[in-house]
Amino acid sequence: MNTHASAPGAALPSLAALISFGTLSGAVWLQSRGFAPCPLCILQRMAYLGVLGFALLAAVLLRARSQVAARVALTLAALSALFGLGVALRHIGLVLHPGQLCGLDPLAAVINHWPVTQWLPWLFRADGLCADTPAVFGVALPFWSAAGFLVVFGLVLAALARRSRS
Repeated sequence: MNTHASAPGAALPSLAALISFGTLSGAVWLQSRGFAPCPLCILQRMAYLGVLGFALLAAVLLRARSQVAARVALTLAALSALFGLGVALRHIGLVLHPGQLCGLDPLAAVINHWPVTQWLPWLFRADGLCADTPAVFGVALPFWSAAGFLVVFGLVLAALARRSRS
C-alpha cells in the first residue's frame, strides 16, 4: 500500500515536468522554423527549465520518501512557474500594445552575454522582437505560455497540498 501511495505523489510533479519539457520542445521547434526568440521568450524558457528541473527533482525525492527536500523542490518549481507567468503576462501586454519596447536592446544584450547563452546559443540567444510572436491555433505564443505556467503552477500547488496532508 505504501508503494502505491508514493506513485500518485510523484505523478503531479512528473506531469508538470512533462508539460514543461513539451513546451520547451515546441519553442525550439518554432525557432527552427524561423521564429527568433525575444528576450522575454528566453526568460520564459528559463522559467520552464526551472519548473522542469525542480519538478523532476521533487518527483525523485517523493519516491525516495524525502518529504522535506521534496517540499523545497516543489516550492522552487512553484516560484519558477510564478516568475514565468509574470514574464508571460508582461509579454502579453507587449503583444497587445506593440508600440512598446520589450527591452530588446538592453535586455537582449544582457541575456546574450550570460555564460549559459554562450554555451547553448541555440536555446538561449535572444534575437527576436517581443511583439513579433508566432500564433499557434490562432493564439499568440505568450498566451499559450501563460496558460502553461498556470497549469504547471496548479499541478505543483496540488502536489504541495498533498504533501501538507501527508
